[in-house]
Amino acid sequence: MDKAREKRRPGLWEVAQMAGVSLSTVDRVINERGGVSEARRKKVLETARQLGIKLVLPSNIRGILRFDVLIVDTAADYFHRVTEAFGRQAQLFQSRVVLMRRFWRESNEMDLVRLIKANKAPRQGLIVVGPDTAPVREALSEVIEKGTPTVLLTTNIEALSGATYVGIDNIKAGRVAARLMAHALSDSGKVLLITNSTRYLAHRQRIQGFTERLRILVPSIEIIGPIECHDDEHLTYSAVSRAQVKDPPIGIYNTGGGSRGIHDALGRTRCRPFWISHEASEEHARMLETDILSVAIDQDPDAQVQISIQHLLFANGDLETAPNTLPELRIVIPENLPE
Repeated sequence: MDKAREKRRPGLWEVAQMAGVSLSTVDRVINERGGVSEARRKKVLETARQLGIKLVLPSNIRGILRFDVLIVDTAADYFHRVTEAFGRQAQLFQSRVVLMRRFWRESNEMDLVRLIKANKAPRQGLIVVGPDTAPVREALSEVIEKGTPTVLLTTNIEALSGATYVGIDNIKAGRVAARLMAHALSDSGKVLLITNSTRYLAHRQRIQGFTERLRILVPSIEIIGPIECHDDEHLTYSAVSRAQVKDPPIGIYNTGGGSRGIHDALGRTRCRPFWISHEASEEHARMLETDILSVAIDQDPDAQVQISIQHLLFANGDLETAPNTLPELRIVIPENLPE
């Protein structure tokens, strides 16, 4: 009898033996007939995946998956795009996933720490945009040790094991900016370097990639900064205005937001430095069209959001293959703006 079943259901007998359960239990789990304890159900599914059973296996988790998404509350256009992308993905996955979006104040990272530790309802995944600081790192370590699949979106955190980073290679992004800047500049002059905050690893890496490569490509260029402006257009306006007083910069690289302030400061003078910023936003599209902004380096927030959700689905057994976690950066100039 058992041999006949083995022929009709190749592979399931091995699952039963390896999992230490009956063949009928495997059949109930694979076909989602119920009547099996959660512990045995997970054991069967894990064994089937280990053996490479070529069937559409049910998820390790019954019912709706809850993924908590913790996003910084900021005026930066990039995070508005991220929030909108999560809204679109929530509609696509509504039959399987609930995305619980929460916002933390950038001026108070302990808001983020509390949200990371808050776990009143069971969650099957966590997506975090956060600074690379000790309190955040410690809070995430606690969550990861408890077994919660965790994604670090857009910006990574050093010395944190067990989390998956989803985002572009920010050192390469800085190097790309340096290469573009070097081709556009003469052999001497000043380049103004503006950033959000060096608390974020993404910004530190962009700064590192840019400064190291630009000093190799154009050693005579003087780099002013980095000046932290926290994506605040009033601070970026002041930074650019001060830099223009004596010896105006011939180039500006902004690793973050606050572009409106740079735009307005440049609009008060005839000075038109080669200006590189990040994100293919509607605001940047208008600035590119008027030739005030020279280049935008985009990190494709829609792809980042989609990949982060796919990774958590994979971690929960809903996908067989892990997604690529490094979206491609894109260079946007006036000539390739969407019409």
